[in-house]
Amino acid sequence: MIFITGETVKNYLSEFAGTFGFVFIGCGAVVFAAPFIGYLGIAMAFGLAYSAMGFAFKGHHFNPAVTIAAALSGQFRGKNIWFTLIKTAGYVLLQTAGACAAVFLIYYVYSGKTGYVYQGSPDANVIDRYALSAAFCLEMILSFLFLCVFLGNNDHTDRQAAACGSFITAACLLSYPVTKGALNPARTTASALFGGETALAQLPVFWAAALTAALAAGIVYHPFFRRGKKQKAEVNAS
Repeated sequence: MIFITGETVKNYLSEFAGTFGFVFIGCGAVVFAAPFIGYLGIAMAFGLAYSAMGFAFKGHHFNPAVTIAAALSGQFRGKNIWFTLIKTAGYVLLQTAGACAAVFLIYYVYSGKTGYVYQGSPDANVIDRYALSAAFCLEMILSFLFLCVFLGNNDHTDRQAAACGSFITAACLLSYPVTKGALNPARTTASALFGGETALAQLPVFWAAALTAALAAGIVYHPFFRRGKKQKAEVNAS
């Protein structure tokens, strides 16, 4: 069986490039510009970057939780369950690799700053003022809502990019004081690699929250929230 075709390679490269762009701009804003732009600027950097990558690579995910939720909901599938599993794993690996490449290059540039001394990663998702259980709850809720936004706009990729970017901006404004606006385990993993022992120790919390949200959204969105053509027509007529 052939699992890798030209179209598959194109999709994998799109996931790598899109995730790279999203993380490079968002995390780069934290590392280079945080004192100048504040929470609002950081949130806008992440949101605008996601939207821009969504327009550039239409229909792609840039987030392991999105890929898993889309696979569970049936929006993202291969020829059979094994192809779907392999395709999902490939997306997750390329997303994480893209995020890691982005963070590596951010710190390569940052290390060239005059007087640079390594003091950990300012963009790492470190929970220091809240209980881990509270941070898990917040990340899970926001990730679930984000996945609903993505799944609900899957038929309209332009609208999907704009809606998801807007939600990320709002979610980052809310969650940055708690978790530094994670919502993406690929981004969290990449930042943790440069963030020291605490960031690495807390990394499972972010993956658990994202996977729980993906499982919930992937299973319940279509049966309970997705509107069919008849329902959409009724709403438009009312």
